[in-house]
Amino acid sequence: MNDVVDAVVAKPAMKPAAVRARDAASLILLRGVGRDLELLAGRRPMHVRFMPGVYVFPGGAVDAEDHRSWRVEAGIEALPPRLVRCARAALRETWEEAGVLFGRAAAAPLAPRSEIPIAAAYAAAGVVAAIDRLRYVGRAITPVRVFRRFNTRFFLGEGDDVVGDPHPSDELEDVRWHPIGREALEPLRDVSQFMLARAIALRGGDSSPPPLFYTVGSKRRIAVCREAVGE
Repeated sequence: MNDVVDAVVAKPAMKPAAVRARDAASLILLRGVGRDLELLAGRRPMHVRFMPGVYVFPGGAVDAEDHRSWRVEAGIEALPPRLVRCARAALRETWEEAGVLFGRAAAAPLAPRSEIPIAAAYAAAGVVAAIDRLRYVGRAITPVRVFRRFNTRFFLGEGDDVVGDPHPSDELEDVRWHPIGREALEPLRDVSQFMLARAIALRGGDSSPPPLFYTVGSKRRIAVCREAVGE
């Protein structure tokens, strides 16, 4: 099932200690078409250890709170449990890093008080986290030879479902709608470029059934295979 691009150049002299990849999630938000296509992204600060100065989609690790349902969510039946947890993480991290919510107006008033900050933010805005409006793009696993590894699921969301204006945070600088239809966003890691291209294709009507799995090795080894949504 794997299509391998680029051969492995050489085997390491010593087998590196494996670092377990932590589940994570990221949200690719797009709006507009053609030359007006825009992406919501931000730049990692230069002082951080992990990917300093690189533009990224909002996202981060799946936390314990992401395993619990929110009172302000809808459409969780559209995804299997693992992806629902990742979707919650992607929505939470997008709010924490970029200051925006993804969802639709609630049919009835929501209780402003909630057990977790992200749910409280949705309730205060009168918005329901619309998990059923997310599209699963694929997942990426960072290489073995790194001090921090993530097994990241990427989701696609429409800009029309974004509530609020993006703004920078402690984790992301230059957070805004970047005009990627007119100019390249740099620096952007190859895995981000890959997932962005896949998201744009899905948005444009690509009906390829299973999302893609993408992993990058230390010797530029890229393996692409298929992952069923239900896994």
